Amino acid sequence: MMKLSETTLSFLEMDCIQQFGKEKGKLMFEQAEKIYQEFLDNADYLNNAVIQNHLQLKLFPALAYYKALRGKGINQNEALEYVKNETHKAANVQKKEMKKLGNMPFAYTIYRLGVKKHIRKNFPDSGWKTEWVKCNGKEMHFNLHKCIYWELTKKYHCPELCCVYCENDDISFSGLLPKIRFERTGTLGTGFPYCDFHFFKQGKDNEFK
Repeated sequence: MMKLSETTLSFLEMDCIQQFGKEKGKLMFEQAEKIYQEFLDNADYLNNAVIQNHLQLKLFPALAYYKALRGKGINQNEALEYVKNETHKAANVQKKEMKKLGNMPFAYTIYRLGVKKHIRKNFPDSGWKTEWVKCNGKEMHFNLHKCIYWELTKKYHCPELCCVYCENDDISFSGLLPKIRFERTGTLGTGFPYCDFHFFKQGKDNEFK
């Protein structure tokens, strides 16, 4: 069975000890691990390996930590901040990976030519409903009308946590600068009717039509 140390929050145990002290931090982490294992035991992966990957590596770890914090009497705002601190670390790792593309010649072209295939593969219809609006030489724009992160945070009675996952997009995609700029208007988690994703071509790279 997968452990928290094998997820995007691999550093959580050490951070809990640093944040709460050795004894309390260890207990906090152990509680988060217990909740995480309960999530795994009861998970519905919709017969999809990609969904399983999202839940095991990204969604459940932050959710388990949040539930552990709230279970120890930490109020909602503080608990959200603790979780943000952890997930932002993971997002910054992804940002560094994105930076490799952001610094490449013809980065926008490369991203544009592969983006639809990437979305189909990594955000399948069983968990997300994607509407493509634009994918041209200046802008890539799609909307998500369904998102499994939003659905499951509601299912587990903590919809307020969804905004944490949304913020991670802003951090990760900022790595695409200076060639590609990411913007959004809102997300399902922040009360918007859908999550919009806009990627704009920046700079003077030639663009293959």
